[in-house]
Amino acid sequence: MKWMNLPEEYSKEDSYFAVFPISFEGNVTYGRGASRGAEEIIKASMHLEYYDEQFDVEAFENGIRLATGVKADEEEEMITKIQQYFPRNEFVVSLGGDHSVTIGCVKALEQKREDFSVVILDAHSDFFDSWNNSQLNHRCVGKRIHPNHEILSIGVRSMDLEEKKLIEEYDDVNVIKAYEFDEKTLRKELKKLQGNVYISIDADVFDPAFIRNTGTPEPGGFSWDHVIGILQVIFEMKKVVGADIVEFAPQENFRAEAFSLAKLAYKMMSLQSRNI
Repeated sequence: MKWMNLPEEYSKEDSYFAVFPISFEGNVTYGRGASRGAEEIIKASMHLEYYDEQFDVEAFENGIRLATGVKADEEEEMITKIQQYFPRNEFVVSLGGDHSVTIGCVKALEQKREDFSVVILDAHSDFFDSWNNSQLNHRCVGKRIHPNHEILSIGVRSMDLEEKKLIEEYDDVNVIKAYEFDEKTLRKELKKLQGNVYISIDADVFDPAFIRNTGTPEPGGFSWDHVIGILQVIFEMKKVVGADIVEFAPQENFRAEAFSLAKLAYKMMSLQSRNI
């Protein structure tokens, strides 16, 4: 397969963009299926339009290659493989997999650069120090990333008291809750971050009326237009150095959702293309 079924000339090794599929789900909290998320998003991408009418750009012209993916059964193995096979292209969109794959992606990106903050769009704060006897569980993503990076979590509407207390210990970890979100607050919080940012999008940041096939759906989420608006502000204010889309767990009636998430990945490429 190729991303968007692109002609060979637009999917070469030295393409500006790379799509990196990661088949992994560890000790999940609720629903299963995230290990198949990347595969279904890639299949759906073959039906995308090349032209993005919203941003008036054809991102594919910069080249998009589908990189060799990784598959793992254990968390440590997954992180090691991601670091080993992470594409060397200029801008990588990784497709999970449960949210723990973000730990591996950030570690892999650290091999290329260290000066970046992390923006996470997620219904959950994911800031446990350990969950189910693992510090690499998907519920520990923010805590594992934090030692090296400032974090801004957007769209949170589910949090444990333990996580709240941990987050309050740090000045460089900030949360914008879904029901308190506005653009003014977003811009204010983004100013606290470094010039370079990595974006991680958990599919459950969307309201379950839009994305149902995700491991831990939460009511009160964002709409499509809401998320695209957030991304526009981030790409306007910061240099985005990579991204991932995680926690899509295709189980039933998921075709429209897979297509939407493929389009979400291409939207980020479109926004990045306007800044090249």
